[in-house]
Amino acid sequence: MAALTRDRWIRAGLEALDQEGFQAVSAERLARRLNVTRGSFYHHFDSREAFVRALLAEWEADYTGRMLAHAAQGRGAQDILARYLEIAAQKRPGREVAIRAWALQDPLVAEFQDRVDRTRLSFALSVCRPLVRSEAEAERIARAVHLCLIGGQQAGDRRDPAAFGALLQGVAALVGAGLDPRD
Repeated sequence: MAALTRDRWIRAGLEALDQEGFQAVSAERLARRLNVTRGSFYHHFDSREAFVRALLAEWEADYTGRMLAHAAQGRGAQDILARYLEIAAQKRPGREVAIRAWALQDPLVAEFQDRVDRTRLSFALSVCRPLVRSEAEAERIARAVHLCLIGGQQAGDRRDPAAFGALLQGVAALVGAGLDPRD
């Protein structure tokens, strides 16, 4: 059996979030999942808080940093927003649902969730801003994209990746139709 690493603990935590929700993210439950002792957890992490920070940092990097980097490679605002929603549809929306529920109960998780939301919204706003007549209009469109992503994750569509992807692509088309390119 391969040596248990810090990354494996984080992957196990993310899998637990996906399958059982945030309540499953404890040293004891993760140790059982990995079939090791709880002491192994503390070999890799000084505390539960250190683990939660590492877990959420990985989620933030993957579900925001890499997602936005992929979207930014698009050609034009419509393509960028479509890529943003497309890659979001490919992620595990249940993970986001679990983290949002966890954030309601844990200030540390809420801090990460707030930063992720602000980063995503800022990205959508930066894409929309040059294409519309006013800052208020850019904010409305950016918020619509952001809230459709969150709403789609919370809705039952998240259990059907094809339906979730179709929903987000439909949103991208509607938003794109409302943009007024000023080249």
